[in-house]
Amino acid sequence: MIRRLVIDIRFNNMGMCKDRLTRPWVEHRIKLFRDLTMNSLMHQTNQDFLTMLKYDPRSHDVIYEVLRDLQIDLPDNIRFVPVGEIDQAVSEYIQGADELYIARTDSDDLLHRTYFQRLHEYQHQPETWALLNQHGYYWDRDHNVMAPKFYASPQFYVLIYNVQNYLKGERYTVRDHGHVIKFPHEKLAGRNWVNVVHSTNTSPKRVPDEQRMKDGEIKAVLKDYKSGL
Repeated sequence: MIRRLVIDIRFNNMGMCKDRLTRPWVEHRIKLFRDLTMNSLMHQTNQDFLTMLKYDPRSHDVIYEVLRDLQIDLPDNIRFVPVGEIDQAVSEYIQGADELYIARTDSDDLLHRTYFQRLHEYQHQPETWALLNQHGYYWDRDHNVMAPKFYASPQFYVLIYNVQNYLKGERYTVRDHGHVIKFPHEKLAGRNWVNVVHSTNTSPKRVPDEQRMKDGEIKAVLKDYKSGL
């Protein structure tokens, strides 16, 4: 059985930020991606995956100008893809495979370094549509504050497809990440994500006061999610 793992990241294809097509916005978000999520992706113990950052095609030139100016060389398994070309790119990647896992994350968050290895090894039930990662951490990067966090239906979910059905057009309708828990699902063990809090989060958030961790504990946790500490 061959399983393909696709990492689904929305870069600027959603209309929540009016300046999302501008050079300052794109450059700031690419720097966040480089320092956080890209670092975390390259820190994964299993590199058998394809990350697709979905972007608005109107920002194509500025994205690649910023990548060039910042001297960011993307590895082959991390790509910026115009939102209208995602289905084609996924379909090409999964040719010859049996199963497809599409794992959602954001462009400024962190994933545990063994997360992808465990996804490749995971044995789900035949009726399961989704995997939920309910346990993780909130980390305020600006103030170095961290606490454990629970979400019933977080944005860190995985959708499961039979490849032949996907190629025939099967897609689950995901209204928002809170809707995924309504699918036939399983819950993954462990804390697989760090949701990063910073001054330019699209959705304002705050590290809970309860169970805040000491500096040494924070550093120990982050070693499992990113390199360069």
